[in-house]
Amino acid sequence: MPASRRGDGVLTLVLASALALTPVQSYNQGNQLYARKDFAAAAEAYEAALRGAHDARAEYNLGNALFKSGRIGEAIVRYRRAYALAPRDADVRGNLAFARAYRLDKLLASSNPLARALDGAFRWLSRREAALAAALLFALAAAALALWIVRRWAAAGLAALVLALPALLCLLGQQVWSAEVRSQPAVVVVPEVSAASGPGEEFKQILLLHDGTEVRVREARGDWRLVQLPGGSGGWVPARAIERIY
Repeated sequence: MPASRRGDGVLTLVLASALALTPVQSYNQGNQLYARKDFAAAAEAYEAALRGAHDARAEYNLGNALFKSGRIGEAIVRYRRAYALAPRDADVRGNLAFARAYRLDKLLASSNPLARALDGAFRWLSRREAALAAALLFALAAAALALWIVRRWAAAGLAALVLALPALLCLLGQQVWSAEVRSQPAVVVVPEVSAASGPGEEFKQILLLHDGTEVRVREARGDWRLVQLPGGSGGWVPARAIERIY
């Protein structure tokens, strides 16, 4: 049997077995395949582990397998999903930056250190963590305020103020994440794609985008998406050429 057919057969068997495994078993199988440097099969196993589930480590490992397979754009998608779930994970942040460095299209990051610091502070908690922390802190602040109103204890009033401040910060962090989700970020996941001036092959090609370029989806028309780069330029690309982060 030709080598290519043998490889396809192995991948088919891995996929078939992964469908019959639990998410934990698929994840462990992915780790074993990755250790054997069978990155394509490892990616299939990690994808099976993530069906119907959200897990930062599985997203991260899938990103690693995709990156090793030369699929830079898809790896960035997975690293960003892992970052959204575990924003304090140094490995996730490091590999995301590493993958971004491999892109052909180099996008300028914010040079304002204050803006970067604020963004990092508001993203210190994940969206879910920020929402839960805000709800808990506001509830405690309300209880302390009620105690101050009833008992007039100065300590209770001070506690209400102290609890309300971090609650507001957590709420702001949750809103930062929500705004990002609403902005519909996506990544180019094909080697290259020409962005057109309109939603169709007949329109003029105005921009060439490469694997791993991060964009925002501004409009959808049929099988076409209007995407925008951080600098404001953009155009229409086939929907299959990009993958949404959220």
